[in-house]
Amino acid sequence: MKKGLFALAVLVSALFIASCSSVDPIAGATGTVGKKTGEASQKFILIFPLKGEGGIMQAAKNGGITKVGTVDVRVDWPASPIIPYKIVTTVVSGE
Repeated sequence: MKKGLFALAVLVSALFIASCSSVDPIAGATGTVGKKTGEASQKFILIFPLKGEGGIMQAAKNGGITKVGTVDVRVDWPASPIIPYKIVTTVVSGE
């Protein structure tokens, strides 16, 4: 019984300490990878936006891009045992 509780405690602790990240490509751009890249991020608590502008236009503006070639979306789940929040980052490349 004690070993089972200890294993459960270790598993729960590992989940609170670890952070996850995933990257997904988005269709609709020209598909040619450019020399310039730009990023824009926005924070969310569950599904509610907190701050930031994470759109394609803002990412292109941040990178000085006028012709978008590729668009990727990266979602980071930082380790937070109290507040479940995520950071969504739009990454664009182009000319």
